[in-house]
Amino acid sequence: MLKQKNDYSVIVFFGDGKKPKKWTYVHKLNGFSMFLKKSHPDWHYMNVYNRRSGEYMRRFQRDSFIPPFIQE
Repeated sequence: MLKQKNDYSVIVFFGDGKKPKKWTYVHKLNGFSMFLKKSHPDWHYMNVYNRRSGEYMRRFQRDSFIPPFIQE
């Protein structure tokens, strides 16, 4: 089980063809999505990875429900 402290790396993709951006130390996913809506309103979806292992975990669309943590 993850320790739930900066456990995620996130790659965010934008709908207008801009280059994807990566954030390495992400704690709560729902708070991060609120940050994206405010600072990067053109984001389309994000892929979430386990920061320690690099394993792909899940994809979230912009207007979908995003929980604070992914339950494994």
